[in-house]
Amino acid sequence: MNKLKGKNIKIMKYILLLITLISAPIFAQQTKNSNLEDHTIFITVEDTIKLATNIYFPEGRSANDGKKYSTVLIRTPYNIETGLSQLKDLLQNNLVVVLQDTRGKYLSEGEFYPFKHERSDGIATTNWIRSQSWSNGKIAGWGGSYVGFTQWAIADQLDVLTPVITTSDMYDLTYPGGIYSLSLSFNWLLIYAANTTNNVSKEQMQESFYILPISVADNKTIKQIDFLDDGLKHPYEDVYWGAFNHRNAVTAPIYSVAGWYDIFLMAQIRDFEALGVTRHPDSRLVIGPYAHGTSAVDMNFGEAGNLANFDDELIQFVKKQLDGNVEENNSKPYSLFIINRNEWVDCEQWPPKNSILTPYYLHANGIMSKVSTTNDEFIEYKYDPTDPYLSYGGSILGAGAAYQNENISRKDQIVFESEALEEPLVLLGEIGATVYASTDAPSTDFYVQLQEVLPNGKILNIQEGGKTIFCDEKSTPVVKKIDISVWATGYQINAGNKLRVVISSSLFPRYNRNLNSGEHIFEAQNPRIANQKIYTGAKYPSRKTLTILDLN
Repeated sequence: MNKLKGKNIKIMKYILLLITLISAPIFAQQTKNSNLEDHTIFITVEDTIKLATNIYFPEGRSANDGKKYSTVLIRTPYNIETGLSQLKDLLQNNLVVVLQDTRGKYLSEGEFYPFKHERSDGIATTNWIRSQSWSNGKIAGWGGSYVGFTQWAIADQLDVLTPVITTSDMYDLTYPGGIYSLSLSFNWLLIYAANTTNNVSKEQMQESFYILPISVADNKTIKQIDFLDDGLKHPYEDVYWGAFNHRNAVTAPIYSVAGWYDIFLMAQIRDFEALGVTRHPDSRLVIGPYAHGTSAVDMNFGEAGNLANFDDELIQFVKKQLDGNVEENNSKPYSLFIINRNEWVDCEQWPPKNSILTPYYLHANGIMSKVSTTNDEFIEYKYDPTDPYLSYGGSILGAGAAYQNENISRKDQIVFESEALEEPLVLLGEIGATVYASTDAPSTDFYVQLQEVLPNGKILNIQEGGKTIFCDEKSTPVVKKIDISVWATGYQINAGNKLRVVISSSLFPRYNRNLNSGEHIFEAQNPRIANQKIYTGAKYPSRKTLTILDLN
């Protein structure tokens, strides 16, 4: 992404705005103070539900001026009033903007069931736009997070997509790695499942994480939420989740922006990879040092990753695609930011060709290194679901980089560290882990975290991931080979710092606690202690696999 390399990353203002729309819609400007002329109508969709829709024309223009315009469509559950601060930049490019409250939200009729009606309602809206005398038939999607999903739901109806920190597949978001994303699901659903928002305190939210079974946490906290219960009834990717999966080989140009600490990261990478050979030559995926909220640690991304600046990169992409004034594209489809190195790497494929898979073996004495061990040994710990291993930061809503030192003294973990690095190590790509483990529980989880130890002793999270295993509790515990995705990163560990790997059996409330009981998640309420063993050596080579960028 040549335009972004070596200068301020100005799209961050847009990302921060999206976070504001998600986290605090009460801060929205009101139409009467916006100095924008709007036309509010109600579009009737196929089942007679009426959707509140505001239409904005460029200054001095109107629906009756005899001209035809390209349209930017924004469909949001966060109140159409929250999109006003974006409008002027779009309107100045001679684009009409259509802002719509999604079904069951604010002024729109119907019941809000997240994600369910976004395709049918979106198609009805695009059909209506194209039938208008002022429309030239071209429509671009705009927005991030849920608003980005509303684009993916009708991707085959749009001429341009700009999905920012979002995904087309809700199962990937709700059950990353097959484990329920508890804090994300509860933080969003308990607040936004109502027509407007629910007044849930921080204390109520934290208490809700511990309620068992978790299927009753919603009505014990605020009210019954059907989508929450239905999601818990379907912990595997099945027909139910198929209705919320719009991952297809889209041919329209797509400008997708993701973040290394964002909740959608892996799903967003899969969205872009799924475009396959039909991917438009102008499409690109940008992954920056972003989180879905404000990180606990104020990291310095340098001038290249300056978060305070903004330009019209996305708007110009939309404008050029809609106008057909696209110059020959010499940009590479992937643009990846390296945290701590504070540089962008442009490449043709994911991961980059010069990223090399490198195993780091875990030794029973707590060392991790490129050298494998021939000594077959095991390390053990107990996992008690009533006292779960706590998550700090990570790829969740309102988190990101965070210090991990609060967990140093916990006994329900196994820690491995490298020697201090003699030279910088650049990670760029997906991180994997292969863990050989056994348990005496019918079902349990194993999590692997990759961290960085700074010279001052502070520990920073890089990425994490986990997996559930099931065992026959009637038989003697057997050693299982567990392959775990630890997500992906663009991250430089500087010379003098150490790599750190932590293995635990919970990461709460980032992920739901496994009660070790083998019960279905919807009804699980009987916790038991699990005795866990991690094996290392020639027979059981537990290891971390890093994708290391070759800078030579």
